[in-house]
Amino acid sequence: MMADPVAALLDPRSVAVVGASTNPLKRGYQAIRTLLSDGFPGSIYPVNPRETEVLGLPAYPSVTSIDGSVDLALIVTPASAVAGLLRECGRKGVGAAVVIAVGFGETGEDGAALEAEIRGVAAGEGIGLIGPNTNGVFNLPARLNLVGASDVPQGRLALLCQSGNMALSLFTEVAHETSLGFSTYVGIGNEAGLRYHELLDYLRDDPDTGAVLTYAEGFRDGRALLRSAANLAGHKPIVCYKAGRSEAAQRSALSHTGAVAGSHAVAEAVLRQAGIVVVERSDELVPVAETLLQQPALPSPRVGVLTDGGGHGTVAADALAAHGLELPALTASTRERLAEVLPDAASTRNPVDVAGATDRDPRVFEPCLEALLDDPSIDGMLCVGLLGGYGIRFSDELAEAEEQAAARMAEMAANAGKPLVVQSAYAPAHPPAHDLLRGSGVPVHGSIETAARCVAALEERGRFRATAEMRSGFAHRSRGERTDRADRAGGERRALTEPEGRALLEAHGLPVGPWTLATDPDVAADAVTALGGPAALKIVSPDVVHKSDAGGVLLDVGNAEDAAAGFERVVGAVTAAQPDASVDGVLVTPMAPRGVELIVGVTTDPSFGPLLAVGAGGTAVEVLRDTAFRAVPVTPTECDEMLAELAVAPLLDGHRGAAPVDRAALRALLTGVSRLVAAEPGIAELDLNPVIAHPDGLAVVDVRVVVDTRIGLATPGRRVESIAMNPEHAGR
Repeated sequence: MMADPVAALLDPRSVAVVGASTNPLKRGYQAIRTLLSDGFPGSIYPVNPRETEVLGLPAYPSVTSIDGSVDLALIVTPASAVAGLLRECGRKGVGAAVVIAVGFGETGEDGAALEAEIRGVAAGEGIGLIGPNTNGVFNLPARLNLVGASDVPQGRLALLCQSGNMALSLFTEVAHETSLGFSTYVGIGNEAGLRYHELLDYLRDDPDTGAVLTYAEGFRDGRALLRSAANLAGHKPIVCYKAGRSEAAQRSALSHTGAVAGSHAVAEAVLRQAGIVVVERSDELVPVAETLLQQPALPSPRVGVLTDGGGHGTVAADALAAHGLELPALTASTRERLAEVLPDAASTRNPVDVAGATDRDPRVFEPCLEALLDDPSIDGMLCVGLLGGYGIRFSDELAEAEEQAAARMAEMAANAGKPLVVQSAYAPAHPPAHDLLRGSGVPVHGSIETAARCVAALEERGRFRATAEMRSGFAHRSRGERTDRADRAGGERRALTEPEGRALLEAHGLPVGPWTLATDPDVAADAVTALGGPAALKIVSPDVVHKSDAGGVLLDVGNAEDAAAGFERVVGAVTAAQPDASVDGVLVTPMAPRGVELIVGVTTDPSFGPLLAVGAGGTAVEVLRDTAFRAVPVTPTECDEMLAELAVAPLLDGHRGAAPVDRAALRALLTGVSRLVAAEPGIAELDLNPVIAHPDGLAVVDVRVVVDTRIGLATPGRRVESIAMNPEHAGR
């Protein structure tokens, strides 16, 4: 038995096909036939108690009767037999098993129970399990193909996929639309055994893999995935299409794989945080992976566009801008070089339009591209229009010239060390010029939007690699560890009162500003006097959720007399609205200055664990839905990226003459909340809403903390009761 279950899965020295068959229509026949025809160098053991021979190989009645060691078992029997067969594999010392059968967690409660059983058996026997509900695995360099798909080209792409049909589509696309091929494929299926992160760890060191593609519907252990992905992304690009954007898709994912898809916005944000390039469309997976594998990363958002038509150039500019890329102005010397080879009607601005100059000689593209590549303000190029189609559109005589241009353009970009992506209306025709480009590692696409997405991916990759040392390592206790601890403790979730929440934040060094819990009118009066300015009064009750609706909030209280009367007014209103509510007192805080209202929060994702959120805050937070997420712990660099993603980001920099907010204070609050959650795994939810960001700092107006009492708090903070009853704390 191999020590590494993933190595036993992907590089086995022997394979047992459990459920082998002499029927050519059965998977147990097809798998053996493929292994033989591909020249698998290891031992192949058919297992079927009713057969003595399959395809010339001696058959065995059971796994334990095999006279040699077995690294990998392919199990192609009905679901009901799988648990027993896995136990048998355990007795034989099998390192890994691929379970093809359906009828497990994707089918409902009974199937989920069956899946839980085989998961437990595989874990107990030390078997690396892939599936169930998978179409198999392959490692083409090792001549291991347990999928049966024919004519899959060999290359440097690895694919991890939760859908067999999606995998087949990607195999076909790579074979017919690119010059690439696959090294490894794993049909993840229900992810009942080996997880994404274990496979990513293996692929990081696999010399035959240059980039990783993933199609995912859910992750069983998202936190471990993030750690492994960040480790891999520092060496090789990863591209992911995460299904489950809509509620309907999430229901489909559940029925398909038994995985919980979770919030797509959260998943996309944290996957990007780990260096994964997330695409929005399934047809972008292969083009983006092809580009990242073959072209150098883009060190900045500055892109040049070369086109043979104004319309194509305009569409390209829009598409690049949609991804946050820039089309910088060209230097005077670059424009002069362009003007020397282009007609007067041409545009020598970025985008550069050759205005028909290439209609007579496509080789005009060469000096134009050379000038743009030499421009210090251009870090990458997108060429759009008809390149490759001149011989088709105008004259056969132009085909040779554009082939020469294509070869020279690829050479120039490579020598310059700058990425080049080509879009052509003639890409579906596969002209020879495109074959030359692709053969030189220059991707060619028929869609301008797809080509622009590929350029954007190069910029994402460059930005991640440049800031990798300033990013999170996702060092946080996993959800599984937290849940185990919680289940042992017993209990439930409890919302802290706001004074308890503020005390907890203060105990961890977070700036929440002065506050007092007043238990009678005199304490309220003293607190307002100590503040020396207008104050806010808020009811403190574990039973009142919407304080304003119950009359439990009073603003702009300016003196001691008004504070004492306001205390009575607030308590009386709440008592009248909710007679059974328990009232702890009234919270006194200063009125916040004007500024930008934000929400800073923490939530717990079922797969990725605790997440930090920041967004547009106030009463319209659910309506605006302008929120950025990251998995904790976060770094200052990641905090800056979160703020930059918000639609309200321009307000933070000052709008219509307003002064910019104190970014340092905001960054300190975000990293402080992140540290708090790392120190207090019992926090299930935290909302600071609103946080008023202003030029001189920030004000935390409202605090809400929910604790999982099964875990509890490591640092409960100061006793709230002592603060409330001690007058010297008034105004703190």
